[in-house]
Amino acid sequence: MPVTKVIYSSLDYDKDVKRFEETENGKSRLDLAGFKRLMIHDLCTNTDVLKSHKIKGYSLERIADALENPTSNPMMLIEISHYLMYTSQFYMRLNNYFGKMGLFNYNIDVYDVKESELDSEEKQMKLRDAYANVCSEFEKMSFKHEMLKITSVLPMQDVFYGLIFEDSSDFFVLSINPSICKICQVQDGVFNFKIQLSGINPLHIGSYPDYVKQAYLDYRNGDSYFDGWFVPPADKQMCFKFNENSITPMPFLLGLIKDILDLDTYKKLKLQKARVDNYKAIVIEIPIDEDAVDKPLLTDETLAVFAEMNKANMPEDVGLIHAPGKATAVSFKDNANTANNLSDAITNLYDNAGVTKELFNSGSSATAMKMSIENDAAFIYGFYRQVERVFTRFIKLRKFNKPQFKFALRIQDSTVFNRNDVADAMLKAAQNGEPFKIDYGVALGKSPSRIIGSLLLENTVLKLHEKFVPLQTSYTATGDEITGRPTNESKGQDIDESGEITRDNETKCLLMFPCTIFLKLFMSKL
Repeated sequence: MPVTKVIYSSLDYDKDVKRFEETENGKSRLDLAGFKRLMIHDLCTNTDVLKSHKIKGYSLERIADALENPTSNPMMLIEISHYLMYTSQFYMRLNNYFGKMGLFNYNIDVYDVKESELDSEEKQMKLRDAYANVCSEFEKMSFKHEMLKITSVLPMQDVFYGLIFEDSSDFFVLSINPSICKICQVQDGVFNFKIQLSGINPLHIGSYPDYVKQAYLDYRNGDSYFDGWFVPPADKQMCFKFNENSITPMPFLLGLIKDILDLDTYKKLKLQKARVDNYKAIVIEIPIDEDAVDKPLLTDETLAVFAEMNKANMPEDVGLIHAPGKATAVSFKDNANTANNLSDAITNLYDNAGVTKELFNSGSSATAMKMSIENDAAFIYGFYRQVERVFTRFIKLRKFNKPQFKFALRIQDSTVFNRNDVADAMLKAAQNGEPFKIDYGVALGKSPSRIIGSLLLENTVLKLHEKFVPLQTSYTATGDEITGRPTNESKGQDIDESGEITRDNETKCLLMFPCTIFLKLFMSKL
């Protein structure tokens, strides 16, 4: 009797959904096998891929070829990734998981500065003013918000091309359609891109910055840009790539789930399961001669005639079985093998690779779960380093650096899951004398410019440090301060006989305390 394999039960689906929600909330690690099953479910439920063998008009064979060779058609992969964002809620949510994980808590570091060059108040004032100007520039550009806009699309399309709109008070990064852009060079370790002017819709040219408008007019007039490509100025463009190992766009999660796009086998298994579940076999009893052993009373020719007549009036999922003697109808629906073959395959993959799956998939250890979330955050930390280089170059191109000192952007390795741990680390470093006071405020969510503004407002303008004085304790009092209840003697009042006795006893105890310590040490040596 054939064995039916359960492809994806509702119970397994509910378990994968619950696991996925725990991953979004930072309570569990990403279960890659479960995510693949959810993606297959969404594709089969929300698209006609099982009928057409296509995703967004592209055949599965073409998609498989593009995944094997991304340089052949990168825009196809980006279009498919965009399509999956609207087709699969889990693909969208996992992209948002990585895209919105980063906090972009930043600070402005000063380097290449010598103490001998800051020996006067005038030189120190120049450094303070320059630092304030850099902080003000990042405040003007709403750095955190602009970066979250960029990271919201980066995992989905792997690359971001942006043009800068800017005036004296505003800063805005315009996202450009990746179909008309291409990475063309690396400058100071940062990508630069070029725009295909012929790909710009003339009706939309008004939404581009002035320097692109002028290049477009020159191109249409035939004055310049004979090849149709324009490279925006380095300080007027921003190009980010999630995977820096290649200049070819390859959507991050599309690479992780490329094996689920080969749905031909899944289709056959799914249809086979449906057919077997619905298949019924009707048993027709053939009369037997009671005086002979297993001798039918009807000839083969007669049985064939009736069998053909019955078959013509039966649906395809109902079969006929002619058997001598009594028999019952046969159904295959309840025969199931609930083994999770995909999960077993994932386990075997890690075992063969010699890597524990606890770093990447399910497990009950809290430490392993925390390490797995940090493993996910490593993608964001790597992107932080790229952002630092982009904006450190931006600072240099905008002439904020001076021969006596230079500035660089630094982003703390913090996410929505570990921000409290980072803040505690910065607080301990500041308490131990490290120069991390601004970093502690940054870890709490403030920008350097706002930290300085709050400091000036509270201490210089409002003088809150003089009005909000903490209560005296053994931790806040200095050695010269008097703690405890005021005595009569300290208030200039006479003390009685009992007070003198108490004072003399306290004095004796203070004199005897060092002797007691010495005797204990001496006796311990014996």
